Amino acid sequence: MAQPSFIAVDWGSSSFRAWAVSTAGEVIAARSGPDGLKSVKDRDFEAVIRRHCGDWLEADPTLPVLMQGMVGARGGWQEAPYAACPVRFADLAVNAGRFHIGAHPVVILPGACMKTDTGGDVMRGEEVQILGAAMLTGRDEAVICIPGTHSKWARLAAGTLSGFQTFVTGELFQLLLNSSLVGALAEGDEMQEAAFRRGLDRGAALPLSHAVFAGRASVLTGQMPGTEVAAFLSGVLIGAECAAQPTGDSPVLLLASGVLADRYARALDHFGRAHLPVDADAASLAGLTRVAQDLWPRRVAA
Repeated sequence: MAQPSFIAVDWGSSSFRAWAVSTAGEVIAARSGPDGLKSVKDRDFEAVIRRHCGDWLEADPTLPVLMQGMVGARGGWQEAPYAACPVRFADLAVNAGRFHIGAHPVVILPGACMKTDTGGDVMRGEEVQILGAAMLTGRDEAVICIPGTHSKWARLAAGTLSGFQTFVTGELFQLLLNSSLVGALAEGDEMQEAAFRRGLDRGAALPLSHAVFAGRASVLTGQMPGTEVAAFLSGVLIGAECAAQPTGDSPVLLLASGVLADRYARALDHFGRAHLPVDADAASLAGLTRVAQDLWPRRVAA
């Protein structure tokens, strides 16, 4: 295996992923596992790094490690204070947390935050994906959607992360479906296209706390079978997200895969909004490599 120039790590609450990255920014090897932060015993984070990446570290005594995600959150390995929007690549390097594992420099990227009169918003890891997606697509202006448990909709302006919104869509869907009266009459969770589209329209048109109740009321009034409830609620929640976004002609950069990629693509098509798929892992690696170039220019070619 070629010698890596740095190790890139994406470390979240439930998973761990690491890549050995070459001087040219190419992936030499990859490791992953269910070693999320919640599973780390006795806060021995170094043990997880050494278990997955020990051979890479031993081959180069000064090999640097660049990490993103919840590893830098409060309760993570080391809290890295958020960088306030607008955020550029240079801001990530400046605001990063730094320490060493032996002679290996370790950098944890800070995440990004928004502060408004009515409250704040935060992200960790997605900021690297967003700036990386801009690099991959060659765009300085864009709307970017990252679906998930806590979905992110971000705005890219003049090449900077200018602002974003978080929607607790995935979390709400699970709560409604599994722990509420609204979803108590649901039967299964298979995709039902017509019900999903009805949900999209309802979520886009009505206050969310009212819109979701039709998931129960429509079954009780005989207007919807229980087999459609899950798809309908999914549509309501995603429709509310889409309705909150500014209109525009440029395509939404959609960083998703699997079921979420399919559902959000269907929703954007339904509302007539062009979209462009972007591989989330590729975006993360592009962003991490760009930051590594700022941090260790002698190791990583620009």
